Amino acid sequence: MAPKIVLISGCSSGIGLATAVFLAKDAEKRFKVYATMRNLAKKGQLEEEGKEYLGDTLIIKQMDVCSDESVEKTVKEVFDTEGRIDVLFNNAGISGIFAVESIPISKAQEMFDVNFFGTLRLIKAVLPSMKARQGGHIINNSSIAGVVGIHSWISMQHQSLLLRD
Repeated sequence: MAPKIVLISGCSSGIGLATAVFLAKDAEKRFKVYATMRNLAKKGQLEEEGKEYLGDTLIIKQMDVCSDESVEKTVKEVFDTEGRIDVLFNNAGISGIFAVESIPISKAQEMFDVNFFGTLRLIKAVLPSMKARQGGHIINNSSIAGVVGIHSWISMQHQSLLLRD
């Protein structure tokens, strides 16, 4: 059975790195992982943890989810090599803890470009082929902040401290 072709964004650390290594080291070789990151200078930990699988079930590629050209190039390279992408794991993301009134608009725009538009770019790049094949999986990883509303909580805490003084 051919391995599932998995494209993962945000593999320089954290969940992306751990998922890439976990899937690449599958004893039955059920997965071939394309682990991507914006800055290849940060690939050291992934190379070290996945060194036994590099070039076989683990391929490291540069991809900036904030760039249409970068996403299109990387997805095309995977399609040209493998003929398909079976699983897309949207994992790239950035966060920050700011009171709403103090977050610079530029930082908020950067967060939306990575966390929302980056995800959208990748989905748009792989979904047409998945629909044509009538198969595939897309996994979108997000932050607890999207559920808990930590930004508002911090802002309210900050305001209540100011009101007490």
